[in-house]
Amino acid sequence: MSNLNLTKDKLGPVMFRFTVPFFFSTLLQTLYGTVDTFTVGKFATTASVSAVATGAQVLSLMTFLAYGLSTGATVLLGQAVGAGDEKRSARIVGNSIIDFSLISVLFLVLMLLLYPLMLRLLNIPPEAEKEARVYCLICTFGIPLIIGYNTVGAILRAIGDSKRPLLFVAVACVFNIVGDFVLTGVFKMGAAGVAIATIAAQGISFIYSLLYIMKKGMGFAFHVSDIRVDKETTPQIFKVGLPMGLQSILVNLSFMFITAIINAMGLSASAAMGIGDKIINIAFLIQNSVSAALSIVVAQNFGARNYERASAAVKMSIAVCVIIELLFCVFCELKPHVFPSLFTNDMEVIDMAGRYMMAYSIDGVLTSISFCLSGYLNGCGRTTSNMIQNLIATFLGRVPATFLFSRLPNTNLFLIGLAAPVSTLLSIVMLIFILKKGSRT
Repeated sequence: MSNLNLTKDKLGPVMFRFTVPFFFSTLLQTLYGTVDTFTVGKFATTASVSAVATGAQVLSLMTFLAYGLSTGATVLLGQAVGAGDEKRSARIVGNSIIDFSLISVLFLVLMLLLYPLMLRLLNIPPEAEKEARVYCLICTFGIPLIIGYNTVGAILRAIGDSKRPLLFVAVACVFNIVGDFVLTGVFKMGAAGVAIATIAAQGISFIYSLLYIMKKGMGFAFHVSDIRVDKETTPQIFKVGLPMGLQSILVNLSFMFITAIINAMGLSASAAMGIGDKIINIAFLIQNSVSAALSIVVAQNFGARNYERASAAVKMSIAVCVIIELLFCVFCELKPHVFPSLFTNDMEVIDMAGRYMMAYSIDGVLTSISFCLSGYLNGCGRTTSNMIQNLIATFLGRVPATFLFSRLPNTNLFLIGLAAPVSTLLSIVMLIFILKKGSRT
């Protein structure tokens, strides 16, 4: 297997070659949810759109937590690879297999117990409640497949291979799209159809990725004996990953709170938010993928003690992201209805989603800065500092602002969407303070 050398190759070209597959992987993963929303919007009802949007919020609680925890393994593995320590790299991979196998079972049980309560707390519209329950139940049984699929991709990216995860995601995306159109478009299964398609697609991709690694290896010696709990490595994985996991779950809880506020505004507002969020997620793919790739570049260079190279990577990443998100923001301000009209024919929903995006797109420019700075902190292993600033920005910025804006006379989704840039501004100020005060640790 040929991996990129993130510590020695010319910085600009190697970052481009590493990040582009990362971007397309993230794009294809986002298409899962987007295609789900598209198919239920075109072939089912507004209630189905609301059910999928709200059910996805519930399921993301566990998947984001798992992704946050996997950051610990990704950062440690990246630093070990950067330092050229193959034995440590093998121990980290072996521990990750054990840790995330146990976590997937735990999450499955917790979600079975909690998803009915979470749907009620989200003020799911009565018309969408039955479909949302079915959607959550089906996706819950697929949690081990989702976690396994993402863990394999995280391991490969940490060692400098971003192309193979793109291939695995592409396989999943093709099966998911075909499944969505067959089950929802042909058999009219609504939210249940997209849930089955998503889980089946990720299961197929997970099996394919495992077979690939067994055949090709990971670029360093790895044996069955490495698959064990190591008394030193496992605590280190959780020391770095747990703050990110807690951050992910608490931030996602804040988004669930925001969803509950918007759901209380009625079925059209609920559907508009679901569509708007899908579009925004696609638009934010640049900074999301760059930030995630950047954390691995920084981790490997910190392992190799190339600190100046890590700093240069951050500056380059911010410049690229800001330019692209500025273009998206301008388009949303001038043509707010273009993207929402691709997902539904309901003019009221299109208008509300357009207003939501006009406000939220401003946040894209600001998150281009905050996401890259966060990626740098994660790559350094300073995940606790990153978690603290993110939670402060969320619970002292986004949540209170959303609640306040929702209580204004004649409020609308434009005003509620403005809570996002308010929160990100606070985050940027704290990140700059942390980086100026901190040292290279």
